[in-house]
Amino acid sequence: MSTGKRVAVALLVCTVLYPPLKLYWAKRQVTAFCNDIAVGASVEELERVARDHWLLVQKARATTIEGKPIPARLLVWEGFAFGRWYCEIHDVNGRVESTRINFLD
Repeated sequence: MSTGKRVAVALLVCTVLYPPLKLYWAKRQVTAFCNDIAVGASVEELERVARDHWLLVQKARATTIEGKPIPARLLVWEGFAFGRWYCEIHDVNGRVESTRINFLD
């Protein structure tokens, strides 16, 4: 097989196979992670575990919007471009109050 054909096959694999496999992996990882969380678990420990499993982590502090209190959150996510799965973990005093799995895009 010529070099040009090899490059074409590699590009085809990267553009056709990688995105759906990445989305499948993201859904599987985030869902498994979120379903294993127990209410009352340490949010700090969950953040470490998420990073150890190559998941992306974003923190949001507690705040108030229009007089309504919004609890602190930890978002653990993974995905590909426009297909991202994430686990939203509500944090009260460093402990898990609730979790929710969402799909973005």
